[in-house]
Parts: sequence; structure tokens; C-alpha cells
Amino acid sequence: MILNLKKSLSTRIVVNILLFCILLFVICLGTFYLFSKRTIEKKTTDYAIEISKNTVLEAEKILSSTAVISKNYIWLLEKMNMQPDSISNLTRTIVANNPTIQGCAIAFEPNFFPQKGYYFSPYSFHIGDSIVTHQIGNPEYEYFYMDWFQIPKFIRSSYWTEPYYDEGGSNNIIATFSTPFYTTSEAGKVFAGILTLDLSLEWFTEMISSVKILQSGFASVISQHGTIVSHPDSELIMHQTIFTYAKEINSPDLRTIGRDMLAGNSNFVSAQLRDRQMHLFYTPLPTSKWSLIVAFPEKEMYASLKSTTFILVALTLFGLGLLIFLVQKIVRRQIAPLRVIATSAKEVAKGNFSTRLPEIKTEDEMRHLRDSFCYMQKQLTVYIEDLKNTTSAKEKIESELRIAREIQMGMIPKIFPPFPDTPQIDLYAMLQPAKEVGGDLYDFFLIDNDHMCFAIGDVSGKGVPASLFMAVTRTLLRSTAPKQLSTANIVNTLNGSLAAGNESSMFVTFFLGIINLKTGILTYTNAGHNPPIIVHSDAEPEFFETTDQIPIGLFDSYIYRQSKREIHTMDKLLLYTDGITEAENAEKALYSDHRLMQCIAKNKQQHPKGIIEAITEDVKLHVGSNEQSDDLTMLSLIYQG
Repeated sequence: MILNLKKSLSTRIVVNILLFCILLFVICLGTFYLFSKRTIEKKTTDYAIEISKNTVLEAEKILSSTAVISKNYIWLLEKMNMQPDSISNLTRTIVANNPTIQGCAIAFEPNFFPQKGYYFSPYSFHIGDSIVTHQIGNPEYEYFYMDWFQIPKFIRSSYWTEPYYDEGGSNNIIATFSTPFYTTSEAGKVFAGILTLDLSLEWFTEMISSVKILQSGFASVISQHGTIVSHPDSELIMHQTIFTYAKEINSPDLRTIGRDMLAGNSNFVSAQLRDRQMHLFYTPLPTSKWSLIVAFPEKEMYASLKSTTFILVALTLFGLGLLIFLVQKIVRRQIAPLRVIATSAKEVAKGNFSTRLPEIKTEDEMRHLRDSFCYMQKQLTVYIEDLKNTTSAKEKIESELRIAREIQMGMIPKIFPPFPDTPQIDLYAMLQPAKEVGGDLYDFFLIDNDHMCFAIGDVSGKGVPASLFMAVTRTLLRSTAPKQLSTANIVNTLNGSLAAGNESSMFVTFFLGIINLKTGILTYTNAGHNPPIIVHSDAEPEFFETTDQIPIGLFDSYIYRQSKREIHTMDKLLLYTDGITEAENAEKALYSDHRLMQCIAKNKQQHPKGIIEAITEDVKLHVGSNEQSDDLTMLSLIYQG
């Protein structure tokens, strides 16, 4: 009776399996072609989009870095009030310090420097391993009528020129990035000239040429005006636009695509190009307003589908025949180990990953099930071990960052009041890094019984590099300041030490003051930092008048100057970093100098600690739930006579 039940059960299983498999195979064969076609199309499309986006990201790294370089030196031009004789050296410095830059020009308005004549535009560029500098303005080349000068001047913004061949120079395709700069007068900002950076596109065309998809798919780039900058057919490069090429091959589809690309759009489309149906994905390069297009033939995309379909049909027929012949024996043989595997599965669920599985010698689905289960055991073991290691490594990194933060915060003074035996002065300070470690710093200490030194600074960048630069700056200050009372000499010494070997071009905006505790005379030097605010007991707060000077760490030859001002009894000073005034809320609105002044005016009767705490709360109220993006640092002191 039991034997008959087993036989009946196995027969039912066999019949059900066969019926299901036959139905499944029929459905699969009927739907395979459409499903495979869609799958191939999606994978190819996804690959084309992914490779396009990766290419755009690589290109944007170089293009956006050019914009950053231009922005940094524009800042110097506008802040340093450079003399005309130093402009040529600056262009050479820019070319020498930035390997991606082929050439650099600083072109001034006509007669901007009367002693230099009507034309003044130093231009430095690479020739082989050398850097050559000459003036490019003359009656035959009036540069201020050129597009690279006129357009950014008119739009008051940076501008990428159309790519062009640098004939007689590097013999490469070049694109010029032009940025206007201004001087400040009583009437406001006045246009002074254009800073240009020539970027060789040899790396760009090589990168685009390396993009391959299927057998004959390729990538191409067009400029913001449609000029073909990169293409497998070198005769098209710089000789045709996408529109002239569309006319040549009589492709209205390509003309429509070209208009959409110039509009800055991104899309995946099909188009007839010559005698082939092509799939194309195009997307913009935001920095330069150029567009990348990846194209591949539809025929190649589906080339493997026919052979795959034939192979699948053959395997299906063979499998059905084999299944009918062997299924009875396979089912009977495989049903027995299922109970053992089920028991093992329960043990694995309890965490016993080493539980033994039944030995199955036949090469069939049950063997695959057993092997898959065994593989799962191993993978779970590896996964648990990897999870432990990952968790341990993460905890170690977090621990090291915590230690680094503790070390950094331990370097700055935090005991208040700091000088209980010096009644003439009282102060309070706070530093709140945006990350685990930050680049802001403040410091204060007595040089002798009559003089106190105090400083605040903001290192360019954030995170660990900025914190290391901050630590070096603070250490140099501590070793230099006690030896002299001249803030200019101290800052010049700091600048010389920090600028030497500064390959990363990091810098520190820095304010240093030394106050005579007997007379209230403050000697100070401001190296590109936010001007302090003086808070009078009987008047409205006002910004300190400071001389515009560059941050320290950029040029070791720069000479800093110092100024003096008398601080009256009960006057307060507030020093701060731009993390305060540039704190953003969710709507990207800045905290601003105006709101800072309002907060100080409301709390001017408080002691330094009260003023700083009031500003901190007001900044938190402004920022709301928005994440802190920059270090917040303030130092406030009161002179009590």
C-alpha cells in the first residue's frame, strides 16, 4: 500500500513536471525573441548612457578645474592691485603651475596702464619644454575686438570659445576659457580686462576616440555652435558642423538632433544615417556647453539574437527529450535528499553554517540545488566575516577621526577667562568644525606682561588637509610671535614658511593683532581675512578699516604691512571666519554681514562670551535644519583699560 502511494506520488510529480515544463518551454519559445530583443536593447542602451556619463565626468574634471584656476587668479588680480611689470610673471606662473594649461593671457582695456601704451596683453605659452611670453596686442591684432575679449566683457561672465587649431604652436585643437576681471573705484566695479586660459584638447579627443561600443559604435563631440570637435572620421573634425554633415548625408533626423543638442538637452533616439539605422545617445558637457554623442548600429545590437535563438531551440528540444526519458528516475532519486536538505536549511537559519549536506553524485537539478546551497553556506560565512571586518575598519577610522579631532581641538586654547591675573583684557572664543576635523583656527597668548597676541585664520579647503595646514600655521605662529612685536614681521615669516614647497596651492586668510595692555594701541595685519568688527559701548558697531592684502601661503615674496589703531576702554572686538556670514539655509540664503551687524548691535552690552553665544544661536536659527557646510569660528575680546 505504501509502495503504491509512493509510486502514485512520483507519477503525479512526473506528470505535473512534464506538463509544466512543456507549457513553460512553449511560452518561453514564443516570447523569447521579444524578451531578448528588449533585454539586449536595454543593456546596450544602459551601457551607452553609462559610458557617456562617465566620459562626461572625466571631461568635466578637466574643464571645471580650468574654471577653478581662472577663478582663483581672477581673485588675485582684483584684490592685489598688481603692477603692470608683474603681470607677465603672473602669466608665466599660471602656465608653469598648471600642466593642463597650454597658454595664458591677461588682456587689459586700451590705455589701462598709460605707461604701457594703448595695447597691454602679456601672453605666455608652452613651446616644447619652454615657456615663451610676448605681447599680443598691436594695430594688426586689436585683441579687444576679438570674440574671446568682447563676449565675456558683454555678458560679464566666463566664456568658452569655439575650439580651433593652434597652427604653428602645439598643432593641437585648443579651446580658450575667458573670464572678465574688474577694478573697484568710487563709481563701483569697472571692467579692467580678460584673463584667458588656453586648454589643449588633445587629451579630450584621445579620450573620446577610446570610447567603443559594439563593433563599430563610436563617440563624437560637438561644440556649443555645432562644430564637430571629435569624430572617427578625421576629415570632419573642425571642418564641418553637425548641420553641414546632416545636409551632406541627407539626414533630417540628424539635423533635429543637432538642434536639440545645442539646446543643452539629453536624449536617446534612433535615426537613419546614410544607409544604416543608428541608435544615438547625446548629453551636454555643462561647463563648456558642448555635447557628447554616442552612436551604434541597430543591426549590430541584435546580431547575436538569431544565433542565440537557434541554440536555445535546439537545447530546448534536446532537454525535453532527455527529460521525458530520465524524469521518472530523477524524481525518485532526488526526492529522498530533499528532506536532508530541508533539515540542513533549518540549521543554517539558526546560524550553523557548517552543517553537513547529503552527498549527491548525479549531475542534475538536485545536485545543482545541493551545490547552490553549499555555495550559499560559504558565501554567508564570507559575508559575515567581511561584515565583521568592515565594521571593525569603520570603527577604527571613526576612532582615528575622533582622536584627530580631539588632538586638533586640544591645540587651541579653551580655558576662559584665559588671563585671570590680567584685568586689562578679557576674551572668549569658539570653533565648531563642519567635519570631524576642520581648517579654521584661533589663538591668543601673552607675549609679555604688556602685550597680548591674538589671531584667527581660515585655511582653504576642508577636512584633513585643511586641518594639517591649520596645525602647521598655529605651530609657526607660536614659535614666531614671542620673539617680536611686529605683526608684519610675524606674518611675513609665516608666509615664507607656508609658501615654500606649497605644491597644493593651499592658503590661509589670516588676521593677527598685538594689543598693548597699558595703552590700548592695537598693531595688526590682515592677510585677506574678513575685517573684524569693533563694538563701542556708546556707538553702533562698525567694521575695522584694514588694508587689502593676499592670504598667506601663496607667494613667498609678498611683503605684508601692519596698521595701528587705539582701542578705547570697554571697546570690544569680534573676529570671525566666513563660515559665519556665509552660512546657508535651505533656500541657499546667506547669513550675511548685515544680519551679523544687527545681532551684535542687539547684544553689544554683553561680554565677549555673551556676544558669541548670541551670534551662534542666531546662525542656528537662520540655518535651521540645513547641514553645516563650513567651519564656524569666532573670537571676541574686551579691553578694560
